[in-house]
Amino acid sequence: MIETIVLIISLLLILMVAFIVGRAIIKKQSIIGRPPIPIVYFILAKTLVVVNLVFLLLKGLNIDVQGVFKPGLIFELIALALLVSGTIILFLSVIQLNNDLIFGLSSSGTHKLQTKGIYSLSRHPFYLGFLFILFSSCLLTPHIINILSFASAWVIHHFIMIREEDFLRSQYGEEYKVYEKNTGRYMTF
Repeated sequence: MIETIVLIISLLLILMVAFIVGRAIIKKQSIIGRPPIPIVYFILAKTLVVVNLVFLLLKGLNIDVQGVFKPGLIFELIALALLVSGTIILFLSVIQLNNDLIFGLSSSGTHKLQTKGIYSLSRHPFYLGFLFILFSSCLLTPHIINILSFASAWVIHHFIMIREEDFLRSQYGEEYKVYEKNTGRYMTF
């Protein structure tokens, strides 16, 4: 049962990425901006995310991968809750960003500062959603490569978030500073 849900969500994530890329191609939009950190680390961060998603897909396909421990039911249920929550958060942030979705810093002046909806709960809901999804992958398949990929991806993406915030502060000035004061980087309580 858990494997079936993981497989369905994994396929939904693949479809979401395909939709984002396909829509950008059809609209002749760039979804790749200027990396906020050195390009090598930026590409490494995205590659590490793919590694975690592959482990997630392997779990969904019921392919046994020897991990550092065998997760029990409680770990799998927590992982499933994180996976579903992360997918919902990710989906909501993609919908809200719509044409403003870009990986990296935008050189276009047409993007709007997002502060409402899911962005009123987190300054980086897209990353937060992926954080939940990737952590769920580690709980479901606690292989050392999966765990190290997750930890490394999280650290690098944290620096990406900091650099994106510097950029947004320079773009939106006081409006962003007020938003930053009222909304947490990961979550607002």
